[in-house]
Amino acid sequence: MTAPFTGPEVSLSEVLEARERRAALQAELLTGGASLISYTLNIPGPVKRSPLTDRAFEIGWQEVELQLTRRGWTALQHRQVSAPTGLEGFWLVDVPAHKVKAAMVAIEEGHGLGRLFDIDVLAGAGQIVDRAQIGLPPRGCLVCGAPGAGCARSRAHGIEELQRATRTLITDYIDGRLAEQIAQNALRSMLYEVSVTPKPGLVDRLGSGAHTDMDLFTFIDSAAALCSYFRDMALIGCRSRDIPPTKLLARLRYRGIQAEEAMQAATGGVNTHKGLIFSLGLVAAACGYLGEGPEAKDPEAILRVVAEAAAPTIEGDLLPLTAETARTAGERLFARHRIAGVRGEAAAGFPAVGQLGLPLMRRLVSEGWSLEQAGVAVLLHLIATVEDTNLIHRSNPETQRRIAREVAHWLEAAPRSPEDYLAEARRLDAQFTRENLSPGGCADLLALTFMLYFTTR
Repeated sequence: MTAPFTGPEVSLSEVLEARERRAALQAELLTGGASLISYTLNIPGPVKRSPLTDRAFEIGWQEVELQLTRRGWTALQHRQVSAPTGLEGFWLVDVPAHKVKAAMVAIEEGHGLGRLFDIDVLAGAGQIVDRAQIGLPPRGCLVCGAPGAGCARSRAHGIEELQRATRTLITDYIDGRLAEQIAQNALRSMLYEVSVTPKPGLVDRLGSGAHTDMDLFTFIDSAAALCSYFRDMALIGCRSRDIPPTKLLARLRYRGIQAEEAMQAATGGVNTHKGLIFSLGLVAAACGYLGEGPEAKDPEAILRVVAEAAAPTIEGDLLPLTAETARTAGERLFARHRIAGVRGEAAAGFPAVGQLGLPLMRRLVSEGWSLEQAGVAVLLHLIATVEDTNLIHRSNPETQRRIAREVAHWLEAAPRSPEDYLAEARRLDAQFTRENLSPGGCADLLALTFMLYFTTR
C-alpha cells in the first residue's frame, strides 16, 4: 500500500520538544491584553510534513488571514514557523479572546479542511480558551464523527486508518476546489461565446442568426444544465493522474452521454452544445489532470493532454466508419469526405485555438480591445481558417471553402479597428442568415479560446 504521506518521520521526543518550543514562543508573543492565535495541523502518524500537508496548512493559513480581514482585525504580529514536526502559524490581535475563539471555531467547523485545523486562542494571561467556554461541544472524530477525545483515549482507530482519512480529506478538498474553478471557467466560456455580438449566422444577444429552433435563452438553459457535468469531467481528470492521457477518454465517455441527455432535457431536444460537451469536456479533464502545478497555466501543456486523450477517437471511432455505419452528421462527413471534424481538431490539440485563437485574443486585449471585440475578431479569423463541419453540413465543402477565402481576403487588409470587425461581422451575419449558414464549429472553438484565456492568464 502506498504511504498516505511521504516525508521524514519524527519521534515522540521531537513532537514533545516542538510543543515546548511552541509554548515558549506563545509566551514571548503574548503582550498586554492582546489575544494570540496559534495554528497547526492535526496530522496522525510519524510523518508530519509532506507536500500534501504543507498545502493543507497553507490553505488554512490563508483562511485565518481572510477571517481577520473579514472582521477588520489587524494582526499586531504574525509569524510562520517551519519545523520537521509541522508548520505553525501565529497572529497577535487586540481583540477579546472569546470573540477570536468564536471566529476561529467558525473556520474549524465550516471549512472543508477544518477538521485538520488546530487553531488555539490564548488570552493575555496565556490561558487557552476552550470550546466549552463559548458554549460549543468538543470536536468530532475524523473517522467516525464521535467525540474525538473518546476515540483518541480508546484508540478506536489505527494510525493507518486515520492517515487514509486525512489524505482523503485533503485530496478531495483540493481536487474538488480545482474542479469547481474549472467548471466555473467552462460555464463562463459558454456564456461569453453566446453573448459575443455580432456573430455571423449564430445565436447572439441580437438574434438567432440562421437558427430557428434556439435563442440566447436556450443557450443559457443548456449552459446551466451542463456546468455540473464539466465539474465531474474535471474531477475525473484529477482522479486519473495514475493513468496515461490516452486512457482518459474512456473514463469520460459515460459522463459525456449523461451531459448530452441533460442538455436535451434543458433545451427541449435542441442541440446547443453537443460538440462542446466533447471538446470542452476534454479541456476540463485535461486541466484537472494537470492539477495545480505550473503546467496547469500552460495552454500548450493543456492541449497536449487533450491531443493524447482524443487520439483514440480517430483510430477507434472514425477510421472504421463506412457510409452504412455512420450515424451522426459528423460521422457521415468523415465517411464521405474524410473530414475528421471536432475529433480531428481535438486529436491535433486544437491548433486553431492554441496557435490562432488564444494568441490573437491575448494580443488584442493587451492592445485595449474588450473581450467581446476580441471575440468577434477571433471568430472571423477562425471562419477564415477552420474546416467548419457545421458550415459544410448546412451547405457543402465548396461553399465552406468559398466563405473561408472571402473572409480571409477581407482579413488581409489589416490592420483593422474593432469597429471594422463589428461592421464586417454584421454584414456577414445578414448574409449567413439569408443563406442559412452557421459556423457552429468555429463558435465552439471560440468558447475553447475563452476557456484557455480564463484558465491560463
